[in-house]
Amino acid sequence: MNKKSILYLILIVIVATLLRLWHLDKPEGMWNDEYLTWKIANAKLPTEFFYALKSNCHAPLHYLYLKLWMFIFHDSDKFLRLSSVIPGVLGVIVMYFAGREYKNKDGESTALTAAVLCAISSFLIYFSQEIRIYSLLFFITTLVLLYALKIFNNPSKKNFALYSLFSVLLILTHTIGFVFVVFSTAAIMTFAVSKKDKGNFALYSILGVVLLALPFVPMIVNILVKGSYFSQWWAPFNYSRTLFTITDIFSPFLYDTFHVYNTFADAFYKNNIVNLGFLVFAVIPALIGILCFINGALNPKRMQGYLLCTVACTVLTVLIAAIAGKIVFTTKYLIEIVPLVTLLAADGFASFKSKGFKIAIGTLFIVLNMFYFTVSNTSAVRLVREEGQRLPVLALSHMDIKKNDKIIFLYYPKEWYFKYIDFNNPENEPYKTAASINKYNYSAYFVGKNWWRGYLHKNGKKMFRPLFLSFVNEGFNSGLNKDAFNLLNKGDRLFIVDLTSVSFFPENVVKEIANNDIIYESTPLLYLAMSYAKAFTLNKAHNELSYMGYYNTGAWRVYVFKKA
Repeated sequence: MNKKSILYLILIVIVATLLRLWHLDKPEGMWNDEYLTWKIANAKLPTEFFYALKSNCHAPLHYLYLKLWMFIFHDSDKFLRLSSVIPGVLGVIVMYFAGREYKNKDGESTALTAAVLCAISSFLIYFSQEIRIYSLLFFITTLVLLYALKIFNNPSKKNFALYSLFSVLLILTHTIGFVFVVFSTAAIMTFAVSKKDKGNFALYSILGVVLLALPFVPMIVNILVKGSYFSQWWAPFNYSRTLFTITDIFSPFLYDTFHVYNTFADAFYKNNIVNLGFLVFAVIPALIGILCFINGALNPKRMQGYLLCTVACTVLTVLIAAIAGKIVFTTKYLIEIVPLVTLLAADGFASFKSKGFKIAIGTLFIVLNMFYFTVSNTSAVRLVREEGQRLPVLALSHMDIKKNDKIIFLYYPKEWYFKYIDFNNPENEPYKTAASINKYNYSAYFVGKNWWRGYLHKNGKKMFRPLFLSFVNEGFNSGLNKDAFNLLNKGDRLFIVDLTSVSFFPENVVKEIANNDIIYESTPLLYLAMSYAKAFTLNKAHNELSYMGYYNTGAWRVYVFKKA
């Protein structure tokens, strides 16, 4: 590593850091998954913390990391997001060394290209600002990749031991990370370890990875084989959407976090009009990335075989599970393949023989990515999580809520807003006494019993269909009276806080869907349930109270009613 390369790497790291720090503080606050992450990490050791881990679907390492981070620093949103910035930047550095290792330590062009691609990746930048597992997961995966490549060049005890260590950490970070580790390990054994250099320590190290992965197998099998209607709960599989994985990885347009289009065709061509913005900023960078990836994949190397097999087998496994309706096919669940795909693309770019061609496509790729990143309102750092829980709190804070007013929160439990509420102010008492018809307890209103979520995911469609068809529900009506309507006196107001992104079906549409077997089967239960809850609650409010209007903020709508 010469001085020139060191200078280039330092500049790349500076750029990567600045891009990840830009707009780090999000005015909308944490959204659903971020709040859950913070809540688990914030639970008291040992009982509450490990109970929270047990009830969650993700592995524990990131929560332990975040708990340590909060102990050292602070749990403000900005500091929590900083916990993702650091592993995101470290991953860029590791990718440089992975590029050198891929070219037997003399491929500076491949190494620097890999670092640049990761540094400016909108996909990686976004998750470097989110309070979730994915930035740490990316960093650990780059370490797994680095030591997998080191095994090809030098199958030493140290390299096998470190590969095993980081593979275990990956499994402990991502619930389905064992899929990547299993295929990565199998590919190493196939492409790297020949008979003469297959030492006992190497085999024991690989066996150790497998054994440490075994405890996660029953949980994964339960998800994949005895599924609880997971994808049908909120996002059924669509073949066309798999193409967005390519644009997520190579372009600044992030479908994975900005769900605007139902299909890839809708994004590209709709109402007889070509979407030039999507064509220029999503399709063109993706095509350049694919071209470089294919060129890298054509290089005849054992390491190339390892990368291709690991990527293909991992994607295929997740794809099959998604088609079966057990998990959702989304790019963030495949973040383990991003370092491998990026490395092949970087090597493919470096391998083009025409310097002029490389300059042309390299410049075009960087300009398109950085222009969109810096200018667009939907760039990785400006992309607003419209479900952020600070938004409705800010809206309500400007509505002069009185002590006897009532609030009904739809979709999230009321406690999820408390991080942004100052309870030293006595006027905030209505938040504590608010009712909450949310995705965890809605069945208690629908049928008078709070069913286990797994049971609802599997049987909810059948249970609630009669309710969706009739909108006659005395139990729901009684619950609303008990928790809100009967507590209002003359002049008191009722605020109904709705998350419009999950409750967009009007009453008549809910009935139409429930009356059609094919459409009903393909419509996620989440949207039907929360649309029903909103429509039923608003119907009752309109019938019994005076309507004062509503206020929109992000994906939230706050309806205001008054007791005459």
